[in-house]
Amino acid sequence: MNELTTKPASRESESGITDGVTLLELARGWLQQGNPVVAIDLLKSAITSPEAEKDEQIRASILKETGRTHMMQSEWEQAEAFYLEAQRVFKCIDNLQGAAECARNRANAFFQQGDYGKSEELCQLALQWATEISNYQLRATILNTLGAIKSATGNHREAIKVFRLCLSDFESSGNSIRQGYVLLNIGLALTELGDYSEAIGNLNRALAIALTEKDLHLVEICYQNIAKSYYAQKQTSLAKSVIDTARKILPGLNSIALTTELNIIDCRILRAMGHLEAASELLEQTCKIARQNDLHALEAEALFEQGQLAREIGETEQAAVKLNAAASLFRQMGMDHQFQEAIQTLNRLKSRKDE
Repeated sequence: MNELTTKPASRESESGITDGVTLLELARGWLQQGNPVVAIDLLKSAITSPEAEKDEQIRASILKETGRTHMMQSEWEQAEAFYLEAQRVFKCIDNLQGAAECARNRANAFFQQGDYGKSEELCQLALQWATEISNYQLRATILNTLGAIKSATGNHREAIKVFRLCLSDFESSGNSIRQGYVLLNIGLALTELGDYSEAIGNLNRALAIALTEKDLHLVEICYQNIAKSYYAQKQTSLAKSVIDTARKILPGLNSIALTTELNIIDCRILRAMGHLEAASELLEQTCKIARQNDLHALEAEALFEQGQLAREIGETEQAAVKLNAAASLFRQMGMDHQFQEAIQTLNRLKSRKDE
């Protein structure tokens, strides 16, 4: 395809590197470091190299990595064009692994754009090829995307079935840390269905893997959602214990957003336990942190909690101010469910005031 072939980049002409395979490996190195800008220059030179012209496997690999660079920059049309051509070449040379990886990556791109129908169609194609070559690791990554599609479209029971297949494949391939993330996804889907006890079981399994593998990000998310599940079951003492444990073993949480969300959960727990003054102080701090770090959705959540707390202690005017601010932010963020909840709470507040 001529439109996918460009002139060699000056960067590599100056360096004297002309070997297509070397350029491809250098590009992959830059992509691993999260730098698609340098990688694209290397790949532009690689695609016109003698090696790429003679060897379809090398050409397809270059096209695939070029698709990846565009995907990293959210350049969806360009990514689709390169992935599609790479998939065609891989299929022509009977490299089903390469073809399946391209189809999976295209599915991921459509998923990120919200086109779940197209994403699922490509997942099924990629799954067919990965199954033909009995590549369990690759099958698992495809099933993971398919499970995410089911969750995003609200089909949580189907998502759990798919995630369990995905978990089995990651177990067969011996990929422990990915098992942890799939168990997390199963736990999240179960919480959406209100099956909190089963959710906690899967989240604890994910937490055990996260602690063994020293994956701090997964540890944080597991603690956060275990606490939420206990709180949803009105087991406030257990929820509080989980939050306190998280703060003890994770004194320097990596993510400000996760720290802020833990604070909000903690505030709800404190309120439920009757510790209203402590909840009020923590909410004030949390609102400030969220505002300073442009965490608008979490700021709205904190404002809503402040409104709820003010209503509970009889400060009606303050409650109305906080709930109005929360509703406004929820609407700006497109958080329709939370917006409606804030409006309904405001209406109930007004009704009580008018009585």
